[in-house]
Amino acid sequence: MTATPASPTTSTPSPTPSAEAAVLDTAPEAALDTAYFRRWIAETNRLVRRDSARLTELDAVIGDGDHGANLVRGFGAVGAAVAEQRPTTPGALLTLAGTTLTNTVGGASGPLFGTALRRTGKVLGDTGTPTVTELGAALGAGLKSVQKLGGAELGDATLVDALAPAVTALAEAGEADRPLREALDEAVRAARAGADATEALEARKGRASYLGERSIGHQDAGANSVALLMEALRAAVDAPEAELVTEEPAAAEEPAQVREQAPKTRTGRVGIVLVSHSKAVAESVAALAGALIGSVEPAPLAVAGGTPDGGIGTSAELITAAARSVDEGRGVAVLCDMGSAVLTVNALLGEEPSQLPDGTRIVDAPFLEGAVAITLTSAIGGDIDAVLAAAEDARGYRKR
Repeated sequence: MTATPASPTTSTPSPTPSAEAAVLDTAPEAALDTAYFRRWIAETNRLVRRDSARLTELDAVIGDGDHGANLVRGFGAVGAAVAEQRPTTPGALLTLAGTTLTNTVGGASGPLFGTALRRTGKVLGDTGTPTVTELGAALGAGLKSVQKLGGAELGDATLVDALAPAVTALAEAGEADRPLREALDEAVRAARAGADATEALEARKGRASYLGERSIGHQDAGANSVALLMEALRAAVDAPEAELVTEEPAAAEEPAQVREQAPKTRTGRVGIVLVSHSKAVAESVAALAGALIGSVEPAPLAVAGGTPDGGIGTSAELITAAARSVDEGRGVAVLCDMGSAVLTVNALLGEEPSQLPDGTRIVDAPFLEGAVAITLTSAIGGDIDAVLAAAEDARGYRKR
């Protein structure tokens, strides 16, 4: 029997890495220098503009419906500030970005994202090229500042649910001495998983918390924004240099209600600032409070309503200008209408040094009743403690 020759074995070639993977495998380790963070600003602008409609849609279901537009405006202003001032270190750039966001974005996202970036920049300090470990530690400090400002913890369905796991992933990658690209890949995956997980959570902070159990089934817009910012951090490693988006809201004229700064005397009265998301609301409440105090000489009063471009929201810039305009050396009482206004004022108070006058305090009282109580108390010469006590009385007043 003649043996049949065996057929030649055809071996299947092993899969080869893609061209892109090959390039990345041989690419030099990127540096976390100032140029990198400029690319991050450019990438962030690209991504928030790309996903603006989606972010707004998420926010419209359980929030104010302005999150996407706010981030587009805010990071456009950041691009303009960075292009104009050209900070020379990563810390200076991130500090500038955080301050700009706080000053230009209405709603809670301004002070929250602004505080996170500003604190991150402060921790990086003058370091020219931080390591992955140093960046992770600085972002961790930014996370803590956000939690202190907003009071949110993991599981509350906020941006913390995306930022905390991203910071943890970056810190662990740094400890393991992982390459930057791998470290950021881990941070992106952790942030995205955290954002997706908010869909199953009941919101306990912010406007969404008003809905209680009805917030379950909806992802948090802020957490999704954190995922985008982490995605931009990863994309900036290999992104080419790009022109910064420098679209900044048109500067509004100084509102008429902000008067020239009063002389700092120790014989003055407590200044009053009314902060509302709406300029019209702030002005009308101020007018009513003034009318109800009768013939008493009016208290030093200013309002900070809306955003500098006339929109709905809160502005650190207007709040600061209003507080300075009524400061007569005996403290300033700031009464806010809603949560994000409080966050903005707390962020300003937390700055080192604070841009608000010495002795500035937040008043805890209903907006209308509190405005009348503190305006009258200041008008008749009460000190800051008396003004705060009057606000407390207004807060406890029952209507039935």
